[in-house]
This record gives sequence, C-alpha cells and structure tokens, in this order.
Amino acid sequence: MNRFCYSCITMTDSLKSPVKSPVARLLAPGICGGEGCLPHLFAIWLLLAVLTPEEVYRTFFHVLIYPLTICLLARMGKSIVWKDPFVRLFLLFCGYMAVATWLVGGEAAEKDAQAVRWAFEAALGMVAFFMWMFSVARRGRFWGLWFLSLAFIGAFAGLVFSFPEAIHGARIGGLGVMGHPIQGASIATIFLATGLFLTFRERGTVNPSVILLAIMAAVSVCTFVSLSQSRAPLIALMVYLLFLAVLLSCQYRRPVTIFLLFLAATGVVVSIQWFIGLDRLLDQLSSRGMSYRFEIWVAYLSYLPESLLLGNGAGLDFRLTDAARLHLEPLGLNIAHPHNIWLGAFVQTGLIGVLMQAGLVVLPVFAVVSSPMPLTGKFHLLAILGLFLLLTFSDEYTLLISLHPVWFLGWIPLVFVWTWSRYKTEERVGAIYSRDPGGN
Repeated sequence: MNRFCYSCITMTDSLKSPVKSPVARLLAPGICGGEGCLPHLFAIWLLLAVLTPEEVYRTFFHVLIYPLTICLLARMGKSIVWKDPFVRLFLLFCGYMAVATWLVGGEAAEKDAQAVRWAFEAALGMVAFFMWMFSVARRGRFWGLWFLSLAFIGAFAGLVFSFPEAIHGARIGGLGVMGHPIQGASIATIFLATGLFLTFRERGTVNPSVILLAIMAAVSVCTFVSLSQSRAPLIALMVYLLFLAVLLSCQYRRPVTIFLLFLAATGVVVSIQWFIGLDRLLDQLSSRGMSYRFEIWVAYLSYLPESLLLGNGAGLDFRLTDAARLHLEPLGLNIAHPHNIWLGAFVQTGLIGVLMQAGLVVLPVFAVVSSPMPLTGKFHLLAILGLFLLLTFSDEYTLLISLHPVWFLGWIPLVFVWTWSRYKTEERVGAIYSRDPGGN
C-alpha cells in the first residue's frame, strides 16, 4: 500500500512539474514522454505486425495508438511536433495530396474520398511515429535490442512456417506484415539495420549475449531475404552488410570483429545450402529476369500524367492510366502500380509531390551531415537512408497511404534518421535537461 501511494504521489508531482521545453517533454520520462504508454504500445504493435494477420495489427493501431496520439497532442498544445520541419513537410504533403486529387483525374468521387482518408490516416500516423522516435532516441540500447529481436523473430518465423515451400525452391514470405516476399524482405532488412546501428553505435556497450542476438538476427534475416528471392532487398542487404563490415572493423579494430563477421557469413551460407542449395538459388534468381520492371517504368515515363505539376490524382487507379491501358495491357501485364516510389509520386501527385517527397529524404541527409556525432555514426545513418532508396526503387509507390508495409520499410528509416540526427546529440540533450532539471 505504501509503495502504491508513493508511486501515485511521484506521478502527481511529475505531472505538476513545469515543462520549459517541448523537446524535453518528449525526451523525458512521463505520461507524454519516452517511457510513457505510446512507446510501449509501439513495441507491442511491432511484434504483432511480424506475427499476426493484418486485421490484428491494424486494429491495434487504430484502436489504441491513434486515440492516444490525439490525446497526447491535445495535452501538449504547441509542442515540437508542430514546429518540426520534417513533420510540417509531411503534413503539407498529405494536405496537398488530399486536395489535388479532386482537381485532376476522372475517377469516381469515392476514390478521391478514400485518398483523403488515407492522407488523414498517414498524417496522424506520422505524428505518432515522430513522438515514438523520441523514446528510441532516449532509450537507444533497449530499442536496438528490440529491433534485432523483431528482425530475428520475423525472419525465423517466416523460415519455419514457409519451410515446405523453401525446401522446394519456391519464394517465401513471413507472417503478418512480412507476408509478401518483397515487402517482408525489405522490412526485415530495415529492422536489422536499425537494430545494429542502435546496438553497436558506441564502443564498450556490447556483451556476448548482445553479440549472439545480433549474429542470430543477421543470419536469419540474410537467409530469409535470400529465400524470398527478392533481388532488390537482397542486393540492398548485401551492400549494407559489406559497408557494415568495413565500418565495424574500423570502429572496433579488433581481430575478434573479423572473426564474428566471418562467423555470421558462414552461418548464412550454411543455412542457404541446407534449405535449397546455393547453385539452385542462383539459378532461380537469374531465371526470373527483370520481372517486367523496365517495361513498367518505360510505360509510365512514356505516358505522362494528366498534369505534370499535379499528376493524375491519388484517387485514380493506376490500371486506368494511359500507361497501363495503352502500353502494359497489350503486353499482357496487369500491373497495379509503377513499382517505384518516385514514379508513383509523379503519377499521383505530379512534380510538386515529387519535390515534397524528395524533401523528406533531403531533410534527414542534411540533419546527419550537420550533426556533431562521430563520422562512423553519420556514415551508418546515411547507409540506412540508402537502404530506403534501394528498397523503394523497384517496389512500392507512395508514402501517403493507410497503414501499409511502407510504414515499416519507408517511414521508420526516414523518421528514425531525422529524429536521431536532429535531437539525439549530447549538446542538444544536455541543453534541454539543463533548462529542465527535473527531466519532465
């Protein structure tokens, strides 16, 4: 009873404490801060996303995370959320898409209304992601281990439940949001990269159990991505891991680092050989050609949208565009979207939308370059942004959509790199806490 009363008094005092900085409110522990309910809900949601059907993790986000986000926004008033350049640009992009879709295109009104709903859900979802990322910035070690755990769980579950298909050489996917081979491989790659950055960003913060988890996650993800036979994620993962090997060798400069990297690589080769065989995997990867990506891109570049500035509108079905009707259908291709996030933005929202989307990438790049963190950290964050560009080059078509796999493989790297680079520095955090000694 005494402990309960003491906790109540402590919480009451923390709520009464004056908050001098909106950034401090998000960085510090408390109801609205890094250790409040929102980060816990995100941790559960991510786990549900890699293990449960779409209906489960979507319902969880809509029923719990959305309402809590609205409550937090109402309590914080004029907070850093509304002043942040990245969030402002994203919300402007959402608002622009919601209005422009009514001005162009000839689709039915319900499709334009759906696009407006998607814009609203994306806007509120991005605000939730942004507030959650302050917890990631404040508790980097915990979230690093959690991302590595998610990468391992998601990839390992995909390997287990797709075992019969994998043995016979078929493309495999995971559970939940990782069910699609391309999207699942991309999400696993992003989880792994984010977890590795947060876990190994500082020397002296790892132990044998952490190293074991990292190796298990890396081996599982590499095997899963390889057996998904998704070439863009596979190429992106290989490029990232080669870069990471060089980076960790320079950062730690210990012979054991080379040994551990070699051990992980050996584990991947053995796993793939056991599942399907390296020769058979290479034959299947090469036999699928370019999966009509070149034809798709040529079609959308040959038949430009109705308005170069505004596009065709987000409410227009891609299969009703001239590119699909006049170029792809005669080839026997029933393609749902351009399979490139930049072409998709151009077709839907025109050059204005492409520029806004480019701004969402340029802002994190400038934040990384201008931050006072060590060069190894900067290079690693830029590599994570590079993963976003590679993974969305031959798949996906928009960032502005209702809860979708792109929230995991596109939003997480962009928001994480931006928030970490702009707000997670010793000078900035120190200044925040010096103005707010109570840490509230």
